[in-house]
Amino acid sequence: MMSSKVPFSKLLLVAGILSAIVSLGCAEKKKVLATELVEGVVTLDGQPVAGATLTFVPVQDGVGAAATGTSDATGKYTLTAVGAGPGAKPGAGTLPGEYNVGVLKDEVPDVPGSGEEGYQLPAADQPPSALTVTHVVPQQFNDPKTSGIPKVTVKAGKNDIAIVLKSK
Repeated sequence: MMSSKVPFSKLLLVAGILSAIVSLGCAEKKKVLATELVEGVVTLDGQPVAGATLTFVPVQDGVGAAATGTSDATGKYTLTAVGAGPGAKPGAGTLPGEYNVGVLKDEVPDVPGSGEEGYQLPAADQPPSALTVTHVVPQQFNDPKTSGIPKVTVKAGKNDIAIVLKSK
C-alpha cells in the first residue's frame, strides 16, 4: 500500500486560493443608495443665507438617510446623503422619507496670529474667552431634532425644498 504525502505548505496554498475564490464570489457588493435630488434655498428674515450648513435627519430610524449640504452665495443648497455608498455623487440627494432639518452658520472673527484658514487660534495675549462667535443663523435652528423648522418630506423625483427661517 502506497501512501502519498502532500507537503503541508502546498495544502496551505490550495486552501488559501480556495478561500480567496469563495470570498470573491460571496462578497456582498455595496450598492450606491438610490437617492432623490433635494435642493432649495435657505433664507433668514427673507434674505438668502450663504455658507450655511443644512442637515436633514430622518424622523423615523431606518427610514431615509441623513444628508448634508452647504448653501452658496444665493442661499441655494443641494443635499448629499451621508453613507450613500461608494460611487455616490456629491449633491445626489437622499432617500425618500420625512426629515427633521437643522441649519447652522457661525462666524468667528479673524485673530492676529491665527492658524490655517478656518482654524482661528487666539493670539498669545488674548484669552480664548475674549473671542466672540457670531451666530448668523440663530442657535435655535442648529439641531435638527429641536430646531422647530417644519418637517420636510422627500419624495421620488426632484425635490425643491425652501427652508424659511425667521429670527424674530
